[in-house]
Amino acid sequence: MSTHVWWDAVTSHAFFTGPAIWISLVISLTVMAPYQHYSGPSSYVQVVTVAAVGWAVLVAALIPVARLERRLQRASHRGILVLTAIILAAVLRPFVHEGVYLLLYGDAADISAPIARIVSNVVVWVAGLSIIAMTVRSIELTRGSRQRLTTAIAALTAGRRRLARFESENREILGPLVSDLRRNRDRMLAGTIDFAAVRDYADQVRTASHRLEERAGLDLRVFASAAEGKAVEPPPRSAFTMLRPAPYLVTGFVFLLGSVPYVHHVAGPWVALAAILLSGPVTFAADIVVRVLGRTSSRARRGRILIAVWIAAGGVMTLISHLLVGTGEPALSVPLVSVPFVAVALAACTDAIARASDSAHRLEAVLGLVARTLTAKTASARRPLRNAAHVLHGRVQGRCVLLAAAADEWELTPDDITRFRRETDAAFDSILAFIAETDSAALEGSVQSAHEDLFELVATWRAVLGVTSDISPAAVDVLIEPALSRRVATIVNEGFVNAIKHSIAKEVRVDIDVVGDALLVRTSSIGILDRAPAVGPELRGISVLGPGARIYQRDDAVVLEVPVPLSVDHVEPAPVVALPRRAWWTRRSPRASRVG
Repeated sequence: MSTHVWWDAVTSHAFFTGPAIWISLVISLTVMAPYQHYSGPSSYVQVVTVAAVGWAVLVAALIPVARLERRLQRASHRGILVLTAIILAAVLRPFVHEGVYLLLYGDAADISAPIARIVSNVVVWVAGLSIIAMTVRSIELTRGSRQRLTTAIAALTAGRRRLARFESENREILGPLVSDLRRNRDRMLAGTIDFAAVRDYADQVRTASHRLEERAGLDLRVFASAAEGKAVEPPPRSAFTMLRPAPYLVTGFVFLLGSVPYVHHVAGPWVALAAILLSGPVTFAADIVVRVLGRTSSRARRGRILIAVWIAAGGVMTLISHLLVGTGEPALSVPLVSVPFVAVALAACTDAIARASDSAHRLEAVLGLVARTLTAKTASARRPLRNAAHVLHGRVQGRCVLLAAAADEWELTPDDITRFRRETDAAFDSILAFIAETDSAALEGSVQSAHEDLFELVATWRAVLGVTSDISPAAVDVLIEPALSRRVATIVNEGFVNAIKHSIAKEVRVDIDVVGDALLVRTSSIGILDRAPAVGPELRGISVLGPGARIYQRDDAVVLEVPVPLSVDHVEPAPVVALPRRAWWTRRSPRASRVG
C-alpha cells in the first residue's frame, strides 16, 4: 500500500462516510473503550456507556468539518483539514472520556499516562480511519471503472453493430449502382450518341458520385443498432472472497504501533521491547501461514483461513500480554479482538485496492483497443464509398466529358466508342475490385486506418463523450500526411481514455494547431487533477506519447498536451503502450488464480 493510495483516500471525501462512522463506533466500544475505569464486571456497563457518549460527542464535533470538507475544491486543503481534525479528535478523546465519566458518575477523573493514551489514540484513529477510507475509496473507484467500462463498451458495441449494418448496406448499394451505370451506358451507346445524350449520362454519374460522397460522410449514429441487452452484473461475492492478505509485517506493525505505548505505560520500556521482540515473529508467522494454507485454496476458503489464523494469532498475543504484564486488566485481552480486526480490515483494504487497480487497468486497455479498432473499421467501411465516388467523379465523368466533346465536334468512330466502353469498364471494375480487396483485408485482420483516421476517431468517441474540436486550417493541411494523422489520433485517443478514467466529465474538447515546427495537440475535460491517483501514476500513460507530453490543471479543466514534430524524419510510429504491471502484492499465483 503506497503513499499515493493513502493520500488519494484522504483527499477524496472518503474519510467521513457511513462505514467510517459505524466501524469507529465498534472500535470505540471494544478496542478503545476507557478500561482504566474497569473495576469488575459491574463496572463494564459504565465503561461502555462512557465510550458511546464520548464517541457521539466527537462525531457531533466532526460534522461541521465534514461539511466544510465537501466545499473545499483543492485536494491539498481537504487533506490538511481531514488529518488535522482526526488528530485533534484523537488527542482530545481521552479527556472527553474523563469529562463524560465525571458528569455521569461523579467520580474523580483518571488523567494518568496522558502521553501513552494520546499516542495510542492518534495511531489507532489515523491508521484505522485511513484503512476504512482507502477501502471505501477503492470500492468507489472499482464501481466507477466498471460503470464507465460498461457504458463505454455498450456505446461502442452499438457503434460496431451500426457499422455492420452500414457495411452491409454499402455492399447492397455499390454493386447494383455499378450495374445500373454500366447498363445505362450501354443503352446510351446503343442509341444516338450526341452531346445531349452523353451529358445526360454524365449527370447520372455525377448524381451517383454525390450520393456516395454524402453517404461516406454520414454520421453512423443515424443507423439503428440491434437492441442492447442489459449489462451483466458481476455475480454476488461473499465477504470471505473480499479478503486478500496484506503485505508482510503490515498487520503486526499497525497493531504494535497502537499497543506498545500502552504496554510502555503499564510495564515500562523493557517489557515494551520484549513485547515487540515476541509479537513481531508471531505476526510474521501468521503472514506466512495464511499464504501457505491459502495458496491452493479458493478465494472464499482463503478468507476463512485468514480469519482463523489471525484469531489464533490474537490468542497468542493475548497470552504474551498476560505473561509480560501479569495483571488482571481487561485491556490485556484486547489483542484477541484487535489483532484479527486489524488483519481483516487490512485484508479488505488490500483486496479493494487491488481490484481498483485491476479495473482501471482493464478500462484503459479495453477502451483504447475497442475505440482504435472500431475507428479503423469505420474508416475501412467508408473507403469503398469514397473510392467509388472518386472514380465516378474523376475517371468516368472525365471520359464522358471527352466523349461529349468529340460527339459535338465530329461523328464518333467505332474506335471512339470502343475506347470509351473499355475505359469506363475498367473504372467500374476497379470499384468492384476495391470492395473485394477491402473485404479481404478485413477478413485477414489487416485493416489499417488511412489519413482520415483522426476524424474517424473523433466520430467514434462521440458515441461515448460529447466531443467538440477546434482544428486550425493549417493543422488540417498537414494532417493529410497519414503517419502524422495516425500519431495525432493516438494522442487524442489517449486523451479520451483519460477523460473517462479520471473524471466524471461528459464533454471533452480537442484543440490542434500548428505552433512553430510542431502540431500542438490538446485534449481537455472538466475535472480536478489528482497529483497522486489512487491507481498509481504509471497508469497515466503519457510518457509514451513523446517528448514534451504533459498533463496539467488549467482552471477547472484537466489538460493533456503533446507537441508532435511536423518533420517527417521525426514523426515516430504510433507507440505500443505497455500495460503497467500490477503491484506485487496484488498478483495471484497461476495455481491460485484457477480456483475459486
